[in-house]
Amino acid sequence: MSIAALRPANACLPPVLVDPLLDNPQQIRALARENGPYFQPARYLIDGAAASAASDGRTAADVQIPAGIIGPVFRGDWALGGEAVLREASSLLTLPAFVDAAKSMCGSSEVVPQQVFVNLTAPSGGAPFSHTDIPEFVGVDRSNAPGWLLSAMGASGLFEAERITIITAVSWFYEGERGFFRYWPEGREAQSIRHEDLWNTAVVGDNDFMHHKVERTGAKGAVPPATMTIDSLLDFDGNHWVITDGDNELARYDDVEIRLSLSWKAKVYDSPEAREAAEMGVGGVSIEEVLARFGEALDEPLASETASPQTPGPEAAPRTPGRETAPRTPGREALSDPRLRDQLSARWTSYVPG
Repeated sequence: MSIAALRPANACLPPVLVDPLLDNPQQIRALARENGPYFQPARYLIDGAAASAASDGRTAADVQIPAGIIGPVFRGDWALGGEAVLREASSLLTLPAFVDAAKSMCGSSEVVPQQVFVNLTAPSGGAPFSHTDIPEFVGVDRSNAPGWLLSAMGASGLFEAERITIITAVSWFYEGERGFFRYWPEGREAQSIRHEDLWNTAVVGDNDFMHHKVERTGAKGAVPPATMTIDSLLDFDGNHWVITDGDNELARYDDVEIRLSLSWKAKVYDSPEAREAAEMGVGGVSIEEVLARFGEALDEPLASETASPQTPGPEAAPRTPGRETAPRTPGREALSDPRLRDQLSARWTSYVPG
């Protein structure tokens, strides 16, 4: 039976709780303190660059930023594309507790670890929405597509034949106030579960389908600095965690105040043959095919300058009076157009208020 067939309608594969996770959990906080600075994960959602480039240090001064995405959460990539970015993350990438849970959930031994990253959250109110994670597809993934495009692909349901199953383990190393993790294993309209033990535990889940959110972190009424931008960073200065923006210090916190979660992601395939085919791109889609499929599903033209009718050259046949040339499907260059980003994100979103 395929992994997709195991997933209940409107829900996800049943998650697995791991408790305890590591023999020396303090090492995770030590690694986090030593390996900043950390960037805003909202950078995945702002421009046409590949999602894997979000941490490359570019400033976003000329990028149109969607309202409401700047927040008190900061990210660090410790492993990408199946390779450790941080040497100490090699053992985390292949952690048996995560691999075994993914195998059990999916009924498959073809588990291919891909990512390890940390999220660091400053004291703040809970997220006003739940969400599912950024998915990947055969031919279109984090290496060649922006996060907002991948999210729209997942939410649209138009690319399920090309979807790659990704299992996510979220673990916590936080002893501060609150910061609980809430998730909906039976679908967003069903009952949720609140995970409250945030020290050295993990929930291994089908997070591309399972809605989840972080509740309030820190004391009631705590708010992040109002002057943060998409380029704000979080780093540890030897004594405190400090949020900066350029040369400006915006806030500082004691170590215990910063909520730390560590996430692990792996691609899972039905069989060795399915993995080989996917890695060769068999049955995959291109960016151009993705945009064409979106264009067919929308009841309006794709919002991109590149989708305007082509201007006929000197050898072109004259147009019939009263008829316009059909707009062409935009290509990869359209991904830099914020109007396309906003149009697709408004129609197909993985975020649910409340």
